[in-house]
Amino acid sequence: MQAPFDSLAAPLSLDALGAAAVLMLLSALALSGAALRHPQHRGLLWWQAALWLAGGGTALAALWPVHAAGAALVGWTVHLLLLQWPMLLLAGLRRFNGRQGLPADSARDWGVLGAAAVVHTLAALWHEVPALAWAAAGSAAALHLYVATLIFMGEGGRDGTPLQALGAATALAGLAPALAVLPTGDAPAWLAAQALAAGLAAVVMAFVVLTLLYERTERQLRASRRRLRVLANLDPLTQVPNRRHFHDLASRALRTDPAGSAVLLIFDIDHFKHINDHLGHAAGDRALCLVSGSVLEHLRSQDVAGRHGGDEFVLLLRQANLRHAMSVASRIVQEVQRRAGVNLLPTITLSFGVVQMAPGEALPEALRRADQALYEAKRQGRSRAVAAEGDEAQPVFRESQRLGLTAC
Repeated sequence: MQAPFDSLAAPLSLDALGAAAVLMLLSALALSGAALRHPQHRGLLWWQAALWLAGGGTALAALWPVHAAGAALVGWTVHLLLLQWPMLLLAGLRRFNGRQGLPADSARDWGVLGAAAVVHTLAALWHEVPALAWAAAGSAAALHLYVATLIFMGEGGRDGTPLQALGAATALAGLAPALAVLPTGDAPAWLAAQALAAGLAAVVMAFVVLTLLYERTERQLRASRRRLRVLANLDPLTQVPNRRHFHDLASRALRTDPAGSAVLLIFDIDHFKHINDHLGHAAGDRALCLVSGSVLEHLRSQDVAGRHGGDEFVLLLRQANLRHAMSVASRIVQEVQRRAGVNLLPTITLSFGVVQMAPGEALPEALRRADQALYEAKRQGRSRAVAAEGDEAQPVFRESQRLGLTAC
């Protein structure tokens, strides 16, 4: 076998080297453009370096004059630059997919690359020893297979299919030159085949990397939209639906439930201004969170809760009656008063207005009737639930129930 690092003396290899250099440099240019648009993605710098180094080295081999002085040194340099790109590809994947993880570790990766580089250097120094030339070719193939194996063994996750394609391209880039050229002992053709295989793999690499960037960006955008929807629909302090979202959820539920089967409750914290004025707004916020947490703990999954504004909350109990609603109000108050001391708060009382929704009644009408019942609960001394019947013009307050302890 000829010395693998005298390959620049073979004119027939120049076309293949030039084609490989163009493929790699165009791929590197595409990744550099993507990096400018997505600078936050880890791994892109490694992938750019892999393609620019390999492309630059191959271009140097294609442009170096035939029989020029130092051709053997340039050939050795090109081999090393072609040797590094699979390992830099792997280093980029370890950073890009840091949460999923790949087998082995970076220290072992660089050890494999270092061993292959040593074999290539020995083959360059003692090119008259055929065994070293064969060892250099074998080490290059082994390095590619090492990287491909780790890619295949990785968890992949949502990126599994593109990564499998990248692993296959890396394996072929390592095996194809050896299988196609080594049996003939044609070392110059080996370098050309190695460069061309790396160039084709670079195109696959650029395509896969751009696909990974696109899919990750899409996932991040979808996650951002979900977070924005949550922020737009939930009250940030109490983590219950805000007024607008409560109306949307409640209206949707009323359209699907049997007519007149829902009970609406509206309630607030008695003397909430006193808590804010004498204990501070932080205590007021704790009181609101305590109430909302107690509400969520005692509602069924199909019921709807919301913060209507200030210290006022509203509940829609689906397929329920007034007796059930009074029981829910009582349990909420008991839970709030039980947990008040733990939250460094005085005894908290709540006043409720409760209405059974009439068939065909719109949500705003029911809210006005419930608000009348809440006003009646305040008039009767607070810390109670009052149920209203009749229409808004002539409400009838038939049931009034005291709830929990009286505030100090």
